[in-house]
Amino acid sequence: MKTKDLPSVAEALYAKMGKDGYSKTVIGTTKWIIEHFNNYCSNKEICEITVPVAAEFIRECFGFDYNKTTIPMQTVVRRPLLILFEFDESGNYYKTHQRGSTTTIPNSYEMLFKEYRVCVNAMPITVNSKERKLWVFTKYFDYLEKLGILQVSDIQYSTVHDYINKLSYAPQTMRTIKGIMREIYDWMHQNNYVSFSGSQIFPVIRKDPRNKLLSYYSRKEIQQILSCIDTSTSSGKCNYCIMCLLSYLGMRAGDVINLKLSDIDWNNGIIHYSQQKTKNPLSLPLLDEVKYPLIDYIKNARHETADPEYVFVTLYAPYTRYHHTSSIFRMVDKCMQTAGIEYEGRHHGPHSLRHSLATNLMTENVPISAIANILGHSSTKSTEIYLTVDETHLKELSLEVPYV
Repeated sequence: MKTKDLPSVAEALYAKMGKDGYSKTVIGTTKWIIEHFNNYCSNKEICEITVPVAAEFIRECFGFDYNKTTIPMQTVVRRPLLILFEFDESGNYYKTHQRGSTTTIPNSYEMLFKEYRVCVNAMPITVNSKERKLWVFTKYFDYLEKLGILQVSDIQYSTVHDYINKLSYAPQTMRTIKGIMREIYDWMHQNNYVSFSGSQIFPVIRKDPRNKLLSYYSRKEIQQILSCIDTSTSSGKCNYCIMCLLSYLGMRAGDVINLKLSDIDWNNGIIHYSQQKTKNPLSLPLLDEVKYPLIDYIKNARHETADPEYVFVTLYAPYTRYHHTSSIFRMVDKCMQTAGIEYEGRHHGPHSLRHSLATNLMTENVPISAIANILGHSSTKSTEIYLTVDETHLKELSLEVPYV
């Protein structure tokens, strides 16, 4: 971007933010940072504005690393410049800036990254999954470059374990990273970049998932969670509606955020959609416990949005569809905490409500084939994994111990 073009680009950006529903305070902060940046470039007689120029501006004027924000205030200061560059290039901007937005491609591995990106883009997976794989790739090879390992042939077998041991993410995130690292090394091995595969570094140990008892919440606990939600507020109406879809229909979080208004057949009382995980179609009854919360949310709480076809819209501007299931996880967790549910030792995300529905239906003597249909499973074997031990019926099967 030319420095002389910055004012006009910035004005167009402010107009876009206003249209997207940003508050005057947020737009005012954005203006202040960008105008300050414009003055900096003019005083320095900088003709071409680039990310390195923005990074130097942040370092000189605010004293932190543009690529490594550590506190919320630093993120607030950096964001106007991030969206300025994005808007100039694409006419739009990301709502949040986390994975991918601050990751640079290591110079020594640029060609390897481009090859891997072609491979990833050809995979039949979601955009988020592709971004996650590329994020793991760039983080790892940036680590190698900082160690002075500048060629793939110099990578040692133990290097990846040294890298993994330095990370401090949550257990689920660590498992995801290890899985992606296994894929990366398998890909490099297949292309003769390294002499060992990812499966050798991270052997896959298969085990019967039914050996593990899944998290389960009783009908009473589910009702306790739902009753704690304040449906007099817009956020409460949204949360209650989503919780009902998870609890009464056992929908996956990914299917909830991708649910469209056209998927709801109000006349016939059916919700029909294509499952994100399997791509198989699924029809569910529009129960009253789901129908009325949906109507209440759509009529009284749903914001006008740039994604009008989707049912659920973010609670804060810019009002868009939800792009990540992490928002649903946080919502379920917060509702459980508010309800005073003791979930230590149990999963407490949206999928635990799906498990609970299956188990509660089993305790009511619903046939497993019917439960499989509700959950959208093509085989009852998949459904069996969801069923937690039913202690009530188990006691009925116990044998009397003869008194001697």
